[in-house]
Amino acid sequence: MSGLAAGRSVTLRNNGGNDLVLSANGAFSFTTPITDGNAYAVTVFAQPTNPNQTCVVTNGSGNVAGANVSNVSVVCTTNTYTIGGTLSGLAAGASVSLQNNGGDTLALSANGAFSFATALADGSSYSVTVFAQPAGSFQQVCQLSSGSGTVTGANVTTVAVTCVSENLFSNGFE
Repeated sequence: MSGLAAGRSVTLRNNGGNDLVLSANGAFSFTTPITDGNAYAVTVFAQPTNPNQTCVVTNGSGNVAGANVSNVSVVCTTNTYTIGGTLSGLAAGASVSLQNNGGDTLALSANGAFSFATALADGSSYSVTVFAQPAGSFQQVCQLSSGSGTVTGANVTTVAVTCVSENLFSNGFE
């Protein structure tokens, strides 16, 4: 077993009924022995959660052939999810740049749904900011709502970026 997140567990199942709960990386063995010549089939019965992980079994099936089976491998990886949302109010011909966690930059030039290229591991925090306000023939300011939080087992689609035109001539004359 490798890759299991600290403090988490995975349940393996052999031959549809011999369950083994593992809560640490390293060697493992099922409690019920299998008679020489009989089949074994190791599967993941319950995946780790919080963070959500996917564990994959390699060499998980075959027949016992005169010795203990020791080449079954289980590798767990933490699931990743994208951070995104919607952009509205951006003037035609303008563009705005966003950043996630101070490094993943995304340039947007059209209203609608967006998603950052770099997915984040489940349980990670995200913080979207406006990196560069719109450039173009209209002076606009874009603001965020729901721009920070923690990834909790699904793609984040709730970041809202709203752009509005600034009134450059607010001298009292309309």
